[in-house]
Amino acid sequence: MPVSALRVAEWDAAYREYGPALLRFLRRLSQTRSVAEELVQETFVRAMQAANVPERAQELRPWLYRIATNVAIDRLRRDRRFSFIPFAGSELAPERDMDQIDLVRRALRAIPPEQATALVLRLHEGFGPHEIAEMLGVSEAAVRSRLVRGRRKFLETYERFGGMA
Repeated sequence: MPVSALRVAEWDAAYREYGPALLRFLRRLSQTRSVAEELVQETFVRAMQAANVPERAQELRPWLYRIATNVAIDRLRRDRRFSFIPFAGSELAPERDMDQIDLVRRALRAIPPEQATALVLRLHEGFGPHEIAEMLGVSEAAVRSRLVRGRRKFLETYERFGGMA
């Protein structure tokens, strides 16, 4: 769908303003920076093709995060479906001095995508439960449940991967 010249300028400004934060958000959920960059691009492609773009600036940020969340969940589910690694018995345990950031990312990727995105939206992006519920299209009770379960599963997974809680 072609976008008018005025719209291109608006999208360029939106990308400059929200792109870096979306990249940080998606980087926490993805395996590599290049995957996160692809997800940011996909987020803006979907946003630009949307029929109903929020007109008010304060509505644009959560709307973009909702799209990014959906894009990330789709990718996480697809990656999990196709990531089978046979166990041969000769694999080495993860190194104990693993970089803390990578450990957190691994733990986030190991828990259900809905819980991981709720945790990142709340703890790293600063959205409240009401905003997250609107972004994800679920009730606030569902968000609270995802946060509680997500925290528990994250801590269990993080400790299992060698992190100290």
